[in-house]
Parts: sequence; structure tokens; C-alpha cells
Amino acid sequence: MSVSARIKRRRSKLGMTQTQLAKAAKLTPAAISQFESGARKPAFDTLSSLADALKVTTDYLLGKKEHGYDDLLADPRVSVMFRGIMELSEKDKDSMLEFYQFLKDKNGK
Repeated sequence: MSVSARIKRRRSKLGMTQTQLAKAAKLTPAAISQFESGARKPAFDTLSSLADALKVTTDYLLGKKEHGYDDLLADPRVSVMFRGIMELSEKDKDSMLEFYQFLKDKNGK
């Protein structure tokens, strides 16, 4: 998958518009449109800004790897949850797992 397709796919998955992504990455909506269409390739600094805004790594956007542990931690909400989970008792960890299963089943995933 190309960089342009990965940007567009991830933006869509997050439910962001091109304008919202542009604002989060401190770029213009026109630049996002050009990146997603493949008319223009982002420079490394821009790619880094896009990765931060999309909560993935630059390696993911470049197609060097699929989502992994690093990509999960790129999302600040997930990072906070992981750190917090490590401090829970074993019983509370089991409860968190049960709650996760509940949400997964509820959402049909």
C-alpha cells in the first residue's frame, strides 16, 4: 500500500476530515489532498507531523511495518491506559479484560 493510501485510510479510520488532519498536522487542506491523491509526497518532517496527527509511526506510513506496539503507544490515550493497567492488581486486570471483551462483543468486533 502506498504512503498516500495509508494516510487516507488512517484518516478515514479516525473519522477525520482532510481539514481536521491538516489542522492537527499544521498543514493546509490542499497539502493533505495532494498527499492522499499521490500528486505530492510528504517530506520527512511533514511525514512525522502526519504520523503524530494520525497516531501512527512514520514506519507505518512508509509501509515498513503494519500496526504494532509502537503504533498503539503513539496514541496518547492508549499510552496512558497501558501505564495505568500496569499498576492494577491482578484481579483488576482480569476485570479490565472482561470489560474489554464486553465492549468488543457489544460493538461486534
